[in-house]
Amino acid sequence: NAVNGTTVVLAVTKATITATPNNQSRLYGATNPVFTIGYAGFVNGETASVINVAPTASSSATTSSPVGTYPILAAGGSDNNYEIVYAPGTLTIMKTVVTAIAVDASRVYGSANPVFSINYTGFVNGDDSNDLNTVPVAATTATNLSAVGTHLITVSGGVDDNYNFAYTSGTLTITKASITATVANASRIYGVANLSFSISYSGF
Repeated sequence: NAVNGTTVVLAVTKATITATPNNQSRLYGATNPVFTIGYAGFVNGETASVINVAPTASSSATTSSPVGTYPILAAGGSDNNYEIVYAPGTLTIMKTVVTAIAVDASRVYGSANPVFSINYTGFVNGDDSNDLNTVPVAATTATNLSAVGTHLITVSGGVDDNYNFAYTSGTLTITKASITATVANASRIYGVANLSFSISYSGF
């Protein structure tokens, strides 16, 4: 028996793809890199090139954001054949390097060491040494007994949440001290040979 034909409607719904920003990293104080997005779930051999409106990725992290991790979020995409869902990526902000440089100094043999100072390069965001958690210290092994010559001034001990440290040594130059040699006054009788003259010193 003949059966009357029946029309069946096939509903094709959108496939789902997941858009996930690729993880990125940068140094503290630097600008954010260009964020890219990875996809999962395409069918029929298709790629991101078929998306009608591609999503974009962004992060709330700025150049002044401290060291740490921040989400990278994707949004704004649309497509005729795909429903786009989003997963977050991670932006990792790492410590940047500041260099602490011991300033050369000098003193006279036998005297106490001066207070050593430090110059810095590499600060960002308007930071300076006052913003460090622990300021580096400059020191030398030279004492008041150390001989004339040059001695290292080393720098160490810096600690900070946003900076790693590189150190550059300086030079302490110890110069000769001055002493004064004074011949003692003497007298003799006319016609007598000179006496042995004596010398006194000051300044040792």
